[in-house]
Amino acid sequence: MDTLLLDAGNLFLFLSGFLMLYTAYRDRKILKGYNLLGTLLIVLAIGLALAYYAQQGYWLSFALTLPNYTYWLIVCTSVLGRKFRRSSLTPISET
Repeated sequence: MDTLLLDAGNLFLFLSGFLMLYTAYRDRKILKGYNLLGTLLIVLAIGLALAYYAQQGYWLSFALTLPNYTYWLIVCTSVLGRKFRRSSLTPISET
């Protein structure tokens, strides 16, 4: 009962995670506008929250947060892939 508000909030994260995954699946161009540092920070923050939920035994909150975490991992992978592709395409000037 003491985690009711936490679980309710994570239920909204759960639903929004699936909506974001569906949107990204339908239109992958939507993943272009994300900032690398911001994306890495949010992946780290959600990962730490998941670790805390597991440590405290908040398994419902843990499970409800996974779709949102999955979405941000996909965004992070996309941003990193785009950054590495862009850096590998730039010519190296010889001096």
